[in-house]
Amino acid sequence: MLLWTIQHKAVYEQLLKCGIMRADEQHLFCEDDFPHAYKWIAEQMSERVGQPPRDVYYPVWAWYQWEGARKRPDMRSHRRWTKKGEPIVLLTIDVPDKDVLLSDFDMWHCVLNNVYLPLSEKDDVNHTETEKVSSWSRIFQIDTQSDYWDTPKSTQATFWELRQEWVLKAEHFISA
Repeated sequence: MLLWTIQHKAVYEQLLKCGIMRADEQHLFCEDDFPHAYKWIAEQMSERVGQPPRDVYYPVWAWYQWEGARKRPDMRSHRRWTKKGEPIVLLTIDVPDKDVLLSDFDMWHCVLNNVYLPLSEKDDVNHTETEKVSSWSRIFQIDTQSDYWDTPKSTQATFWELRQEWVLKAEHFISA
């Protein structure tokens, strides 16, 4: 499956050196704010894709679709997620389909914010904790069409590890 992942230059260099990259718990984006969400997605990965390699607790993240199209992410908007002047690398990769879990990026924010994931305005009411957590599985229905979620669809991909032989292209950028 053709995907794109944005990594720090040091992470890419480590991939070249070791031949494999796995998510480092110390460098998760907003890990201090969203531990429940990262644990939940890891559990979903285990159930839907398979168990992680030994000592791997969190998946690697990539893009499958960006703003409604199968295209590489626009690095002008992604640069804001890193510190100014930081070297980053956009990797075009080909990961075996069986190893990838796709999910809706916008809907993922309900998981991050620990809230119910509605599909309509009528559905956006109070729910029990069990209903809330159960609703999160909707993020995996990436073909869901709803007026409530009408932004151009961006689809994220998660997988347990990235292998050097899956890298098709590396583009270097400096965060602006």
